[in-house]
Amino acid sequence: MMEVLIASLSFGVLAGTYLVTKGGPENSLIGLNAASICAVTALVAFDKIGEPLFSKDIALYLIFPGIFGAILFSRFVGAAKND
Repeated sequence: MMEVLIASLSFGVLAGTYLVTKGGPENSLIGLNAASICAVTALVAFDKIGEPLFSKDIALYLIFPGIFGAILFSRFVGAAKND
């Protein structure tokens, strides 16, 4: 069952990467957040399967830049639309 989860999360990372390369700032932000969330979830799943070193730490370090990047980008786009 975990193999199916890992395979679907890998597909999610690929789809997010495709959105990043598709163009446009909104598509890039959506793709980056989707890819980072799938990667973090896969790292947590790898931690449940075996004992890879520091997988939870890596997941923690990956999730925070995605969240803060989305908040900063939405503020920037909101300020640009108001001008």
